[in-house]
Amino acid sequence: MDHMWYFWVFNLCWVTTTIAVKLPAYVKTCSRNDPNISECALRHGKEIIPKIIPGDPNIRLPRLEPLLLERVEIHPNNNGGSIHMRLTCYKCLVIGLSQAKLKDIKLDLDRKHIDIKLSIPRLSVTGKYDVAGKVLLFPITGKGISNITLTDLEVDAGLDWKLIKRKRHEFSQFTRHRVTFTASGLKMHLSNLFNGDKMLSDNMNMILNTNWREVLNDLKPSISDTVGQIIRITLNQIFDVIPYSQFFPDT
Repeated sequence: MDHMWYFWVFNLCWVTTTIAVKLPAYVKTCSRNDPNISECALRHGKEIIPKIIPGDPNIRLPRLEPLLLERVEIHPNNNGGSIHMRLTCYKCLVIGLSQAKLKDIKLDLDRKHIDIKLSIPRLSVTGKYDVAGKVLLFPITGKGISNITLTDLEVDAGLDWKLIKRKRHEFSQFTRHRVTFTASGLKMHLSNLFNGDKMLSDNMNMILNTNWREVLNDLKPSISDTVGQIIRITLNQIFDVIPYSQFFPDT
């Protein structure tokens, strides 16, 4: 677990409730007996994404653009590569989820598993940071403001859920996630490196961006886990208050 990107999302922490909420008008159902349920879920899922981005107080879903992450800890993947950084970001703002496009869904109600494919043209994370480690043969240290931008993300996410009964209703709770992704580019700017030494700071930022593939390789497991956590927490926020039978009626 030491390679993961741990985070605490203050306004995404979902709280179990005993109150069942009526299905929002923008959420369309799919019959659990539909032989083409994955196609149904994909069709309706594409319609839902733009509706949930502003948030929905009725289901206690916070605004997703920008998304506030209170604290993000990036741990190196310990693969023995030339990039080895430990970076913590505070009050991070994530911008770009509003442009996410749902490409495919594979839904298996019997296995309680869903596979999701998403594309995100541009995803940026900004916030206060501190960093320590090495890049190639050079040490890196500093604290200031960070800006990290990924372009052309293609995300593959797999999630498992279980059914939990509360009073007269069953609710889905997503328990595990697996995420992989590709990106066509990574740009970073870390201000105030090396106690504000501008020449060293500029040179290190140039090295990071010139060697972005190696940097991404070091950060990838952490980023993958964080994307998975965001997806899982968002789904739990919705499915925790709307009964399973409303999403997938037995019709």
